[in-house]
Amino acid sequence: MSGESSYRRNARCLKALALLYLALVGASFLLVYGDAYEPAVHLLLFLAACSVGVTASVAVVLLPAEQFSGGFSGGIYALLAASTAMMTFFSGGTSSELYLLFFPLLLSAALHGSWRVALWAFVSVLIFYGLAILPGLLNEEADASVAAPALYRLGVLGLTGVFVAVVSRLSAGGGEEEDYIVSDEDGSLLLERVEREISARRGVQVAVILVDPGRGVEDVEALLERVRARIAEPVLLGEGTVFGLVLSGVGDREIESAARRALAAAGSLGARETRAGVAVYPRDARSAEDLLVAAGRALEAAFEVDSPSAIVLAGRRMVREEERRAAR
Repeated sequence: MSGESSYRRNARCLKALALLYLALVGASFLLVYGDAYEPAVHLLLFLAACSVGVTASVAVVLLPAEQFSGGFSGGIYALLAASTAMMTFFSGGTSSELYLLFFPLLLSAALHGSWRVALWAFVSVLIFYGLAILPGLLNEEADASVAAPALYRLGVLGLTGVFVAVVSRLSAGGGEEEDYIVSDEDGSLLLERVEREISARRGVQVAVILVDPGRGVEDVEALLERVRARIAEPVLLGEGTVFGLVLSGVGDREIESAARRALAAAGSLGARETRAGVAVYPRDARSAEDLLVAAGRALEAAFEVDSPSAIVLAGRRMVREEERRAAR
């Protein structure tokens, strides 16, 4: 799965869960303060625990989709699990009925298509629910009538979490990391990414790097995997081997270094006549469209450099030092 599409999928799952969680917290509040609810409730602490979950849910709904990486999503599940555990503890602990709020967390985690997110949600639920019921189980007055239901609930949550983690792992098919290549036939995806970076991070530099690995690269997927791991997520343009990178919030030295590392990655896989063109917002262009055009012109200018490997930044030629030494 591409990073772009996985972020959107994570955002959809968590935003839907956040809205559901808000509704469930409201229902829990009405339940706990109803006449039919028997366990003792610590009023102020229960309200504080509810406020944590509500605040986190509202924040999730308002955040942009590009924020929802796998690690961030796992952190949200851990936070909601902690909030639910506090609500459970302050509304009766071992006898609280609010343990049911853990199940939406587990089931929602299965929708991400990432077994790591599902596993992290499962572990978080087990740990925090265990902490919520542990004081009640350690109480000297606790007997089998208290311990048995609490352990049963813990077991049910554990089995549900194992099921969710296994299903997520099987659905990922072991290929979650491999099927990541973003293909952009008409350049619209790269343009959208540039527009988003410019609008989201006003006042900072946004660079577009277009890389042509040239001839000799047999394994394009391996090249893009190296670029993704070492620099940024690449966007494969059309049906060829040219790809684009978008960097934001970095200086000229970091941008040049990223372009050199992209060419070095191609060279390590046997590429010949590698070229890169770079344009930087707002220095070289004032809009996303113009920035892509400037980067394309820089890439064309790079082919005019008489060197096995060359980079052109905003019309300024920069041949890699190692290629200069090799030419000498």
